[in-house]
Amino acid sequence: MIDDSKLANAHRSEFYKSHRERSAITYKKKHRRQFDREFRDLTGADPSMSVLEIGCGTGLFLRYLEAGGYLQTVAIDTDENLLEALSGLAGSEIHIGDAQAVLAEHFAGRTFDRIVMFDVAEHIDLPDLVTLLKALRTYLADGGRLLLRVPNIESPWGLRMFFGTFDHVTPLGPGRLRELAVMTGWTCVSVVPQEPVPVLRRWRERMMNGLLAKMLSYHPEIWTANVLAVYAKD
Repeated sequence: MIDDSKLANAHRSEFYKSHRERSAITYKKKHRRQFDREFRDLTGADPSMSVLEIGCGTGLFLRYLEAGGYLQTVAIDTDENLLEALSGLAGSEIHIGDAQAVLAEHFAGRTFDRIVMFDVAEHIDLPDLVTLLKALRTYLADGGRLLLRVPNIESPWGLRMFFGTFDHVTPLGPGRLRELAVMTGWTCVSVVPQEPVPVLRRWRERMMNGLLAKMLSYHPEIWTANVLAVYAKD
């Protein structure tokens, strides 16, 4: 009898291996510009700060941090198949396991200036997400910021993003992100669209969304497929 879980793990392992083999050319200037806008500019981060990433995936954001001179970077992910894909990141401290368990075991009493969750919250059941966000308050330094990026379910473009996979279990958008902050003891500083980096494409999408907003009596607050939210501690 075939073990489906083993097949799934093998499939992920092969995917991450192939990703690692082309990782040297995966991180490009467009990614630097994207993270400059979404992380540096949005949260006011600089290389002197410590950064914790929850759900690092194959490490694109970590590569950005290392290239930008960030020397205090920690990442946590639950998938052990990522280890090979992340093996080239010598400047980052990487842990595999449940985020809360790893933090409690290895980082008790330590705080970070920035905590980042890119494309992670939608993968976590709401009760567990609430528990995690409450716990993360302990690990954020005074004056620090928590940054989340999620599919925007208030937009028709975000609906396709969210429902394109069974892995997405908690739908979020601008309104829910603000409510989630209140539920977990955070202050929502801002919720902003994730816009394309190329200027022409950005303005083209703004014009199209503006036209649709004028044509419709009821429309999304933010049209982009993804949104970013910045949280601060009270």
